[in-house]
Amino acid sequence: MSASPSVKTGIVRCATYFPVADVAAAGAHYREVLGFACEYAAGEPQEFALYVRGACSIMLRRVPDAALLRPNEAQGGTWDVFLWVDDLDAIYSELTSSGATIVYSPIVQPYGMREFAVRDSSGYVLGFGQECAS
Repeated sequence: MSASPSVKTGIVRCATYFPVADVAAAGAHYREVLGFACEYAAGEPQEFALYVRGACSIMLRRVPDAALLRPNEAQGGTWDVFLWVDDLDAIYSELTSSGATIVYSPIVQPYGMREFAVRDSSGYVLGFGQECAS
């Protein structure tokens, strides 16, 4: 029996999917610089891996032609993924201390977010933000 259109089922997890040239190298960056943990990896050399930090999951998948990769920034976008955090200053300090490539430092946006962004080793941009106090 299917659920009626007015009944919503819960989403229990979501993951961003990043095609990358080298899963092991990208994974090392997520682990060592961005503070994620590897939940799953497969293949030799690695073809796929899932990295998690808190409620954020990022899937990395090896692609044969890295020249085809197009992070959103290269297409006029800002981020490839945005992460809401509960202590922006703490995570900014952590990531700068671990050597993350900062795209822009914490700023207050007109839409009520204080945010910053980093670039991963594959060129993807991760935005981090915290709602400004009213």
